[in-house]
Amino acid sequence: MKTLGLVLELNPPHYGHQYFINQAKQIANCDYTIACMSTSFCMRGIPSCIDKWEKAKIALKLGVDYVFELPSYNYLQSADYFCRGAIDILAKLQITDIAFGVELDNLDKLQKIVDILDSLAFNADLKANLSKGSSYSASALKALLNQTNDKEIIDNYALPNNTLAIGYLKALRKYPSINIHLIKRIDNNYFDQELSLTNISSATSIRKAICEKKDYLSNVVNKEYAYLNERKLEDNLFMLLKYRFALQPLDYFKNIIGVNEGIEVRINKFLKTSNNYNELVNNIQTKRYSLNHIKRMLVNIVLDNKRVKEETYLRLLAFNKQKKQYLKKLDKETKTLIFSSPTEVSSSYLEYELKASLVYDLIANLNTFALEYKAPIIIDSEEEND
Repeated sequence: MKTLGLVLELNPPHYGHQYFINQAKQIANCDYTIACMSTSFCMRGIPSCIDKWEKAKIALKLGVDYVFELPSYNYLQSADYFCRGAIDILAKLQITDIAFGVELDNLDKLQKIVDILDSLAFNADLKANLSKGSSYSASALKALLNQTNDKEIIDNYALPNNTLAIGYLKALRKYPSINIHLIKRIDNNYFDQELSLTNISSATSIRKAICEKKDYLSNVVNKEYAYLNERKLEDNLFMLLKYRFALQPLDYFKNIIGVNEGIEVRINKFLKTSNNYNELVNNIQTKRYSLNHIKRMLVNIVLDNKRVKEETYLRLLAFNKQKKQYLKKLDKETKTLIFSSPTEVSSSYLEYELKASLVYDLIANLNTFALEYKAPIIIDSEEEND
């Protein structure tokens, strides 16, 4: 039995995702496909433009058999934490194969980058550069240049899909038996701002089109869903941030995930002078902190997320009824860890996830929280195809 693992965000689900899933299933030739999916927010610290339950349904329609939840505690931290959390969940579910998207479809070179990043020499250079006041990205690039002159590695190191691929490969070193498949990104780049001439456009360009009220429907998989305006969602977050800082003394925020080196003072200062969320984020940004780090930190502040002990978290959100037998094939220990409803377990990760769902409903003016207690979603693939 072969089982393919995927990590998805689907913000929003588009034809690039369909291409990726189809290619991965064809190359891996597996019997089952399991996705680990981020939910109400995403790993770059932005609210999802589609609610997590609709995302789970679409994942099944795109050919995934099981959708498990990547909790907000994982994806609202660094890329390494996001990748490790997703890989640990998929490994626990006993996948035999994994596929992820890349700009550089050369596994040997990607593994070489991982070797460099894990080396003592690289990390010594990185620390030295950071101590001089350089940003993390600039410091890492300088350190990389001291370790290699391979132009392909240098040019590809910081590209978005490659960055995540490197994180996955780091985490997969714990699981050497899992087969790795690379799917090369086609037709667009991650940061493309304009819709592609083909129907495979970047999620970035689709979200921008939604905000600007342009015609984007030919690019998304579900054309009936009322996709949400990312800017409006973030401006609603802006009001919640103001509320949080109005209620709590500055010392309170020191224990929130991502808050360090007194940045809470800087946030408080610019909350008083910024007119919207985007302006606030740009005002807070320094060489030390990327925009993504700041956005994740601000969401963690709104959610009141503090560090907790790491735990195994196997929450089933949705599955294809035609493939329900897979769970029966898992070992007894794993089966006892899988849950769907919040009534079934006590979990710090789950508490954070439920807060994320409540806040998401608030900023999106939705009423999806009751679905937390109705999971999992079950779809019969044969009915879907009728």
